[in-house]
Amino acid sequence: MRTRDFVCGLLLGLTVFATEASAQSATGQSPSEGWRFDVVPYLWGSGVDGQVGVGARTADVDASFSNILDHLHFAAMGFVDAGRDRLVVVTDAFYTDLRGQKATPGPLFSSVDPQQRIFILTPEGGYRVREMPGGWVDIVGGIRLWHLRTELQFQPGLLPGINVQGSRTWVDAIAGVRARKMISNKWWAGAYGDLGAGGSDFTYQIVGTAGFDFHERYALTLGYRYLNVDYDKDNFLMDTGMKGPVIGFMFKLPGQ
Repeated sequence: MRTRDFVCGLLLGLTVFATEASAQSATGQSPSEGWRFDVVPYLWGSGVDGQVGVGARTADVDASFSNILDHLHFAAMGFVDAGRDRLVVVTDAFYTDLRGQKATPGPLFSSVDPQQRIFILTPEGGYRVREMPGGWVDIVGGIRLWHLRTELQFQPGLLPGINVQGSRTWVDAIAGVRARKMISNKWWAGAYGDLGAGGSDFTYQIVGTAGFDFHERYALTLGYRYLNVDYDKDNFLMDTGMKGPVIGFMFKLPGQ
């Protein structure tokens, strides 16, 4: 509950700041432009910490990125940022197929091998409440679609070995704030935060990034991302935090 209160307070503060910044911004508007696009394939070095479960069986997972990388079969990640005037549309897609990473099974089994396929799609739309030379602030909202398939292979201990598996798909409504500020001619810093609920009891995300514009059409992005979800319904549990560094390559397409 303390974490939830902190995240809610943080996003509320950012929203108030964005609203006040909009009211204080200059009345002059930049001339209308066509649609502009940023396309960012990226790699999220995500570790996982929390609990996963199917039916009556649960496992505690505390896997670093290096552990996950050893057992990663496939991954695909990408982000698209589109805008026209003050309208913004962003979409993030993330998929991983993890097999064989270790977890803690509790006292009844000797070990457990979790296998998970995770797909997360986050489309959002919003409004640029402030735009000025060297920076902007957006308020956004949308959904986070989750699709998970989990298999837990419990090895014999006090009880015989057992395999359990299940899959779930759910949708959370989310709202968030994002901002970017130039810190030099080439470097910029950005921040994003959201929270929501719906299919899950609660989900939130915090992302901090830095970017280097080495060309008018290309940029390198670095950052850190934390995504938390608490889903415990219909004999399926995912109460985890996914966290780790992010590196991406940005393709900037001019307005059309």
